[in-house]
Amino acid sequence: MTTNRICGSNPWRTSVDRLLGCEQFPPPTSMPDAIVGWYLEPYGLVASVIGHMLGVPVILRHAGSDLGRMRNLGGLKRFYDWALSHATQVITGKKQVAIEILRSAGVNEKAIVRCRGRRLCDSFSQLHDEFDLRTVVEHSVDWFSRYQLDPETLNALNEWNRLSLDCDGPVIGTYGKIAEVKGTYHLLDALEQLAERGDNFWYRGIWSATPNRLQHALGYLHRKPSLKGRVTILPPLAPWRIPAFIRSCNAVAFLENRFPIEFHGPQVPREVLACKRPLMLSREIFNKVYFKDQLAEEVNVMVIDDPHEVSAMANQISRLLNSPELLNCLGHHAGALSRILEAKALRSDPIVDVIEDVGGNERRAQAFG
Repeated sequence: MTTNRICGSNPWRTSVDRLLGCEQFPPPTSMPDAIVGWYLEPYGLVASVIGHMLGVPVILRHAGSDLGRMRNLGGLKRFYDWALSHATQVITGKKQVAIEILRSAGVNEKAIVRCRGRRLCDSFSQLHDEFDLRTVVEHSVDWFSRYQLDPETLNALNEWNRLSLDCDGPVIGTYGKIAEVKGTYHLLDALEQLAERGDNFWYRGIWSATPNRLQHALGYLHRKPSLKGRVTILPPLAPWRIPAFIRSCNAVAFLENRFPIEFHGPQVPREVLACKRPLMLSREIFNKVYFKDQLAEEVNVMVIDDPHEVSAMANQISRLLNSPELLNCLGHHAGALSRILEAKALRSDPIVDVIEDVGGNERRAQAFG
């Protein structure tokens, strides 16, 4: 391999070469056929740089937040656009907004691969392990101790978690990133109203956040003393443990609203449906999911029109958790809808087809279009 193959004459590429010191790298003993970067930062950028160094094809797969938000922060646009425009293939969904962003980043039209999603893992639709809450709470003590929380907040969190272990009420759960646009704070406000009027319930959340954001959210929670003994906050869990968590709840809420990325397509609703659990969905996400036409309010989903309307949301949560008939109806029809959705999804991830195509094999046409 020569230096010319690694280092181009383009000024921006030359600056990358200088930054990396390409001339110092000896030729590798074996070459990869392709390099895959899933999510632009850091993996996609690293994949692009290594592919540039080795002169091999690079396949990138973006998400909603990297292309729709992070690309607009500081000087990231220059780096992102360089990586995207030099990729052999860029995998995206069907949203035209995302495709236009890729075009504006300099991605060649022939390099844009529009794919539909793959089928969920069988663990969502088939009962496997039970969720061992006590063990997870025990492990969470060590996890949160590494999270840079102040000692008062950390001690309060561990105490609240211990006190909630013996709660025997119906459980409403959430999992994933926390933020106002995720409905986190408005849900806590609604639960506070329910607690103050004596409703029987328990909230269980897997919260994913930066230390500062987690500190802020826990501070907000701990200023609601009526929720003490009713709330369990867990750290992020391995993906294969999420189905058991979902099934440990009587209902799961996904309340994303006023989200700044138009083409964001979360998978949480499908996961909850596959676990045959009642799904509480914000109107915004109800209107965004590709299977909107197959959703029926209070048949296979409960819709929260606006999570900012806290009292209205509290009333809906109360009505759901106190109605075994409604819970059973939503859970039963959630499972029926999920079987239809997953039967139409691809068995393997489309990225496999793209890798095979780059490697010289014929692309399986049903994954694209």
